[in-house]
Amino acid sequence: MESGSIIIVNLQNPREKIIGKLITILPSGVCVKGLDISSFNDWMYQFTQQQPKITISPTTVFFPMHRVVCCYLDEDMGGVPSLSTQFKERTRKELKEVF
Repeated sequence: MESGSIIIVNLQNPREKIIGKLITILPSGVCVKGLDISSFNDWMYQFTQQQPKITISPTTVFFPMHRVVCCYLDEDMGGVPSLSTQFKERTRKELKEVF
C-alpha cells in the first residue's frame, strides 16, 4: 500500500469500517481521508443527483494502531466490483480524485 491508495480500514473499540484515501501508515497509526462505509452510498448519491449542497463529506482522520484491526486495498474481486469501481460507474469520477 502506498500513499494515495484507496483502502478500507477495519477498526475496533468502537467497531467501524472506513473507506478512504491513504495518507500515511506509521508504527503509531494510519492517517486516512475518508468516511464511514455506512455513509458511502448516501455520499455517492449526492454526486449522482448533482445536489447543489453537499451534506456528507470526507474528513482526514488519524487512527492509532491499537484501534486498527486490518487495512486492505479497495479492489475488484472476480465479478464483484470494488467500491471505487462502483463509484466510477455511477458518477463517472475517480474516487481518488474526489477524496
